[in-house]
Amino acid sequence: MKVMTSISAALIALALAGCGLSEQSGANAASVQLSEIPGSWSLDSAASKMAFASIKIDELIETHYFPGLSGEISESGETFITVPLAQVETKIDLRNERMQSMFFKTDTYPEAEIRASVDKAAFADLAIGDRLETELEGTLSLHGVVSPVYANVFVTRIANDRVEVATSEPVVVYVADYNLEAGLEALREVAGLTSITPAVPVTFSLVFDAAGA
Repeated sequence: MKVMTSISAALIALALAGCGLSEQSGANAASVQLSEIPGSWSLDSAASKMAFASIKIDELIETHYFPGLSGEISESGETFITVPLAQVETKIDLRNERMQSMFFKTDTYPEAEIRASVDKAAFADLAIGDRLETELEGTLSLHGVVSPVYANVFVTRIANDRVEVATSEPVVVYVADYNLEAGLEALREVAGLTSITPAVPVTFSLVFDAAGA
């Protein structure tokens, strides 16, 4: 369940990098260079979401998500995204509790974190309304394991001081990479299922604002 996939933090940092704070004239006005953008960028938690799907009995697909994401891209491009595993939302209270206690073990691992270092200059020319597709890479810390993650994303500048980073295709996370097989098996048994697929597709939409905006 690398949903952290993640993926998330590195992606966002790149997106923010493309935003400028200078005055613009029209939707396609050119942005200032990154070197002219002061300060850090903060994740808009209310506007951002990370979702994942579980596949049961090889054909039953259910979607879930994490609210309450937080994160920042520093002025130097260092990026982190924190995923509150204890807030996992599956739309069923009992299933939420089982995911927390049996799968994520949130008493010990309450959060997952994504980190990345972004070259802001690569996004300096994005104008308002422009979208750029790119691959981002970073690391995901989940269940005591740190592993590299990669995601294909769209980076869209939606205002002078606001950028969205969203997956252009799902990021597939394998539970075995984070030693989560035992937790997945426990969920399967308690739910009385014949199978739960150990590969998890993850998507996200992350919105960042210039901290000084």
